[in-house]
Amino acid sequence: MSRQRARGPGLSRPLVWAVALHLALILVLTVGFDWWKDEPTPPSGQAIEAEVIDPAALDAARQQMEAAEQAREQAERERAEKAEAEQRRIADLQRQREQEQQRAQQAVEQRRQAEQAAAQAAEKASREREAAQQAAQTRQQAEAAEKAAAEKAAAAKAAAEKAAQQAAEQKRQQEAATKAAAEKAAAQKAAAEKAATDKAAAEKAAAAKAAADKAAADKAAADKVAAEKAAAAKAAADKAAADQAAAAAAAQRANELGGYVTAIQRQVQARWRKPLNWPPGMHCDLRVKLLPSGEVISAQAVSCGNDPAFVESVQQAVMAASPLKVPSDIGLFNAHFRNFIFEFKADAT
Repeated sequence: MSRQRARGPGLSRPLVWAVALHLALILVLTVGFDWWKDEPTPPSGQAIEAEVIDPAALDAARQQMEAAEQAREQAERERAEKAEAEQRRIADLQRQREQEQQRAQQAVEQRRQAEQAAAQAAEKASREREAAQQAAQTRQQAEAAEKAAAEKAAAAKAAAEKAAQQAAEQKRQQEAATKAAAEKAAAQKAAAEKAATDKAAAEKAAAAKAAADKAAADKAAADKVAAEKAAAAKAAADKAAADQAAAAAAAQRANELGGYVTAIQRQVQARWRKPLNWPPGMHCDLRVKLLPSGEVISAQAVSCGNDPAFVESVQQAVMAASPLKVPSDIGLFNAHFRNFIFEFKADAT
């Protein structure tokens, strides 16, 4: 394209020389050679044959040459345009490759971020699953204790009801026996009054009175036994209710203690800095001494394996997590958290 713009729209230099040469030849052939002679010479006996060039043929030849030059220039322009188009196509391909590389790098980065997010989600799900399992286990233990207490209370209640029924039956039998004895004594008394003298009647009356006294004494003894059985049944029922309440309180206390232990585990886990190349699955038992405010006084390893770096990292995590979450009830704190064994699980969540 630069060569064509330098030449311009006119004829090329070889074509100009060719046209000029043809014009000069036509002029020489047309005018003749007289200009080059000093004196004219008469014609000889032999005629000179001159070739006359047709101007139309010359124009046609010139037009053909111009057309050929134009065709060549057109071909050069087309080749230059094709070259530029090819360069543009190559540049477009290069840009496309660069864009594809950028998209591939972005895809790789997005995939890496997605994998990292998936790993974090899996770790969080694992922590939540373990916490749910611990809560479910604690709940099952509490439900089992409550169920056992309820069964014991039901058994005690059934025993009390049975004892009350037995006492009522004994009372009814005693009243029937007393009534029968009274009726028999009355009959004996009536028969004695008819068949014997006043002395016999008196003796029978005395005997009847003795029988009545004995019946009354037997009834009093039976009532006493029934009352004692009822009192024993009531005491058993009260004890069963107290045992059930104690079991429920113990289950609630176990849930509360489990919540504090879980909170402390999370506090320490959040402060723990994992040592390099530490093997998973490790755990460490530490004796931790606390103040009522939860401030850590000391954390001494009891059973932590043979990895000094791991032991030191756990101790530092416990100290860094101070103050730990502890119950405000001083009795509960003294009983379970003032000086306790803390089990740290490296894989816990």
